[in-house]
Amino acid sequence: MLAKYKIYILLIIFNLTFIYSILKSNDIEKIQIVKDNYYIGSLKLVNYKEKTSLLKDKEASYYILNFWASWCAPCIKEMKSLNTLQKKKPDIRVITISQDKELSTSIEFFKKNNYKKLEKYYDKDKNILDAFSIRGLPTTFIANKELKVFSKVEGIIEWESEEFLDWLYSN
Repeated sequence: MLAKYKIYILLIIFNLTFIYSILKSNDIEKIQIVKDNYYIGSLKLVNYKEKTSLLKDKEASYYILNFWASWCAPCIKEMKSLNTLQKKKPDIRVITISQDKELSTSIEFFKKNNYKKLEKYYDKDKNILDAFSIRGLPTTFIANKELKVFSKVEGIIEWESEEFLDWLYSN
């Protein structure tokens, strides 16, 4: 009887391990190459003090443009990883673009979570969102130093991982 329970337990462990390995996909596989590299230097960004600036005025080796909202659970989960990436790699500019209805909601989210390293912008009229092909949140675009988008991620990945950084610096 004890041997039968051991077999059941081993089968359960095996099945759970198998299911977990299927559900946990490789982050690099989530990165989609954008066929038409489009220029984003003329993108007008509105910060949380409602001051406008152009993306081309912000130099970096790479730009990570993250579309998010405070009501989006995956967005919230990924924000820590983006903040860590910005701390770890100052040559990469992480730009968050809130899709919340109210600016105050975004401001409160960042205050509460103490994500000080991220650049925070608000898409009040959804003009930026309209310029991109987005099916859902979070969606993140990756651009090179010439401000040409070459890839995007729909969903979340571990942005600060060595796997992602190796991929990024090789592109």
